[in-house]
Amino acid sequence: MKTPYSYNTITDFLLSQPLTVDVEIDDDAAGSFPVKCIELDATVLYVGVHDFSRLSIELSSSEILIYLNMFLVWMRQSLEGEGFCVVERFLDSAIVLLFSKRFGSEDPFLDALRAARWMGDHDELLFSPDMGIASGRIAVGFAGTPKEFTGSVFGRPVLVAAASSRMKPAGDMVSCITFPAAEWQGRSLHEAFPPLEFEHPEKGRVRQSPAWQLGEPRAVDFPGLGRTELRDIANFVHWIPKSTAREKAREWFAMIKAKGFYKNNL
Repeated sequence: MKTPYSYNTITDFLLSQPLTVDVEIDDDAAGSFPVKCIELDATVLYVGVHDFSRLSIELSSSEILIYLNMFLVWMRQSLEGEGFCVVERFLDSAIVLLFSKRFGSEDPFLDALRAARWMGDHDELLFSPDMGIASGRIAVGFAGTPKEFTGSVFGRPVLVAAASSRMKPAGDMVSCITFPAAEWQGRSLHEAFPPLEFEHPEKGRVRQSPAWQLGEPRAVDFPGLGRTELRDIANFVHWIPKSTAREKAREWFAMIKAKGFYKNNL
């Protein structure tokens, strides 16, 4: 039986495990700084806010803050039943999730795929996040200034996952997960995304086949990495939401102003 991890963030992990590197460097030009990190093999799931730049222009500054917090809370729901990943806040428009056998995962790539699937299957507010996956050796470590050091993730898999998330193919898809083709390793879609089961009020226990399709390998040009083959798993089943996250962000901000919680101090 799997044992869930006992840490939720990169900092939790770093403070509870032996470090791979723990030294102080005194550089003639840069000055003195610590290097504290753990190297491990992991699968990176990069989840980016779709079209964040356009949203930042269309929404007011407070509205985009509300939108982003709605996105973060919604995304965390995908991990409630997932005990084998570590979450890192990455910049202001994306989340990096780490899956590793070090955290108790038997198949980190499949666990990352299934977390991404949950987001695609439960996107009632139409966040349509950009999702990319890549595996390999990473370093998790502290970076910052003498005033504050925070935990972060470094390495090629982070770059590849982030780039893959923005290289989804054209098409009328609702959700898409993109990853290097070599990661698939001959798996079947049924193995990766088993049918969903639920209780129907009239039919009893029902098995519903997933609405996802596996794309064929396609070659793309990665800046700095050359020609690389990618694959995608995409969901093409559309639904009409009661309200989108963008609309709700505006509605919440309007309510904040109407109730007198907005104070213009300029």
